[in-house]
Amino acid sequence: MFQKSYHHNIALLGATEFFSFFGITSFWLLFLSQHGMSLWQIGMLESLFHATSLLSEVPSGLLADRFSYRTNLYLSRLTSILSCLLMLAGQGNFWIYAGGMILNAWSYNFDSGTSAAMLFESVKEAGLEKRFLKISSFLSGISEGTRTLGTVAAGFFVHGLLELTYLIQIACSLVVVFLIFLMKEPTVKKEARQSASLHKIVKIVLKEFKRNPNLLIWLVTSQIISAVMCMFYFYYQNELESLTSWQISLIMLVSSAINIAAVWLASQIGENRRALSLFPILVGLTGLIYLFAMTGLPLVYVLIYLLTDGLYALFVPIYSNDLQLLIPSDVRATMLSVNAMLFSLSMIVIFPLTGFLIDTLGFSLTFLALGILLILCVPLLILGAQLF
Repeated sequence: MFQKSYHHNIALLGATEFFSFFGITSFWLLFLSQHGMSLWQIGMLESLFHATSLLSEVPSGLLADRFSYRTNLYLSRLTSILSCLLMLAGQGNFWIYAGGMILNAWSYNFDSGTSAAMLFESVKEAGLEKRFLKISSFLSGISEGTRTLGTVAAGFFVHGLLELTYLIQIACSLVVVFLIFLMKEPTVKKEARQSASLHKIVKIVLKEFKRNPNLLIWLVTSQIISAVMCMFYFYYQNELESLTSWQISLIMLVSSAINIAAVWLASQIGENRRALSLFPILVGLTGLIYLFAMTGLPLVYVLIYLLTDGLYALFVPIYSNDLQLLIPSDVRATMLSVNAMLFSLSMIVIFPLTGFLIDTLGFSLTFLALGILLILCVPLLILGAQLF
């Protein structure tokens, strides 16, 4: 008979990463375009997603710290199912799609920070705290691999069958609900439910930022620049419709292999290098790679997509591990939600601004400009790392 344990939590969280983030709905932009949404409307829906995420991120983290991690994870899957149902029911109606994007943002919010906090506390309860970076990197590898595996599969649905991808996502969410039921809530959460209040949690978070203002600066800086580093990943997807299904799937498959290799490498590098010292290097490399967009060659675009996504995949586990060590357990989910909120805030500004630049300057010149901007940030990041 199955017995709940913290060791089992680690395996269960790995399984939830697989089913929760199976990238089968990765081509949502094409899905909306095929159902009559203009690029301007799609941009508005994306901004709505990030605006909702911005407003809901910290409250969702507060709920996780006040009540239980499992409750938030259940809510994440419920809102994901409802979001998929609205996307299927939309049939070209902007406002129904807007409702779907809001629910999708809530699904992300309820999971964001919560699953990472659940993993850290479970690893600690299991007596494996020293192995957290390796475990988290392995789970990041699962996440990266399954996201791209889903995208590879979705490539075969691009031409007229994307509705099926949302049905598959609903089935995956139902599997995750069962997996969450099998998890054991960490001891720190059982104690927190008896004593912590929302007011106390907010007070502790503000006290932590006051005690360590450099932490807030680091969070803000890293998330703004990370958003710029992700722009090619998002906007290049709009170019994929001109490719055949097998070409799209092949690109996604190669991307998966690169990302899995990147998170494995992160588990090795993270033992000796802090995210603060590594970040300027990765930002500089991404900037240099962006410069090649000026060629305007389709094959070069593919290489930029693969390499920049791989560099970001390398950074995330190391950054997450360092951040976990900097924040206290009683507000872990809230602090991680603050971090995610800052990324959403960055995306609200940078995503539509990049789209405007592409419409005005063209795809190649926009990423040439972003590449120069990232390279200019490197000296400032090096100086900031020395002062932290």
